[in-house]
Amino acid sequence: MLRVAVFLDYANVNSASLSSFCKVNYKALLEYLADYDEGRNLTVAYAYVPIDPRREHAMDDEITMLWDSGYIVRSKVGVIAGNTYKCNFDIEMTLDIVKTSFEIKPDIVVIVSGDSDFIPVVTELREKGIRVEVASFDQSMSQLLSNRCSGRILLDELIEEGNGHYSLADDVQNEIEKECE
Repeated sequence: MLRVAVFLDYANVNSASLSSFCKVNYKALLEYLADYDEGRNLTVAYAYVPIDPRREHAMDDEITMLWDSGYIVRSKVGVIAGNTYKCNFDIEMTLDIVKTSFEIKPDIVVIVSGDSDFIPVVTELREKGIRVEVASFDQSMSQLLSNRCSGRILLDELIEEGNGHYSLADDVQNEIEKECE
């Protein structure tokens, strides 16, 4: 049984799904990435959620949903930057990835993000013999990151259209869903 650790860059994945007018089922995503029937045993899953300082409780429902879906949620209040806010989690994610890799020693680390900022940690883990998979929508997948990882999971390719919403083929129904508005 392969030990799997998952790290979800919520802002990156949520932004890509919203630009497609769709919503990701994060519980089903986690079950797909650590499918026990495929010999993949989930050891830990983290989700990193930025908080808008102008609306600190706007993400409460999403955070609760992520906790209920099996993620350990790390949130951080961003800082105002003009008409928006900035909340960069790359350092915190990288530290947790490295810490988890050395303490828990997973066989596979799955980074759910297409952000090229993760290239150094991907390279380091691969040099240590850890398989690093990157899961992302094609539109937000950095080509450099895609080339550096051990394997990539394009969320777009796992989804097919059917009856007004998107889901996996019938044999793996409910693994990942995204419902279009």
